[in-house]
Amino acid sequence: MNALAGSSPAITATRDGRFPDRPGFDRSWEELLQTSSTWRDLDCAQYLSAWCGYAPGHVVEKLAGVNHVGVYMGDYDSDDQVFGWNAYLNDLRASGRIATVEMGPSYISPRQYGTPGWWNSIALADGRVIEMFACRRFGPWADRSADERGRLMSHVAIDVHTDADVRYLLDVLDRDVDHLENIAFTEADELGHTYGHLRNNDSGSVLEIVYEAPRGGTGQGDGGH
Repeated sequence: MNALAGSSPAITATRDGRFPDRPGFDRSWEELLQTSSTWRDLDCAQYLSAWCGYAPGHVVEKLAGVNHVGVYMGDYDSDDQVFGWNAYLNDLRASGRIATVEMGPSYISPRQYGTPGWWNSIALADGRVIEMFACRRFGPWADRSADERGRLMSHVAIDVHTDADVRYLLDVLDRDVDHLENIAFTEADELGHTYGHLRNNDSGSVLEIVYEAPRGGTGQGDGGH
């Protein structure tokens, strides 16, 4: 899908940089479904080449497809805004439109950008995973443009074949591409995921590399932002 080259998953609710209000939840939900559908068949090798200008064979052979998309939902002023969205997602789960819902605090946004944040992660019945992020409108984070904030938090997560492939790709890309920086790595979390995040410091965008150990039931995203 060349049309996605150089872009990040996004919905229009993030264009003004503000978290959607309750009347906008239905629209945001439909856009999230469309975004997930658009990105699920991404040509990962072409995307990597466009994203950082580097996709040699020894890197491409490690790529196995899209694991999930992460979408920045915008800045919030009160935690209650994000809790309201989580309640909305749980209502969708109760109606059978979502298989699982998880929520937790961000660890990357405080460390990298000086502001607290939250993630919500859902799995759909067909196995697709969507992660949603929000940061408090606070400090130097609020001085960044809406587009920049969206690029820094939204991302596509690419599956690899083994847990060792995650560390390999993070190290190789960080070493061989000057404008890439490895900003996070987690090995074998409680869900059996090994994953890491790379930031392109030229474009201000992020890519995740993830290995998800086989397990019963529906997979779930890591919520790593």
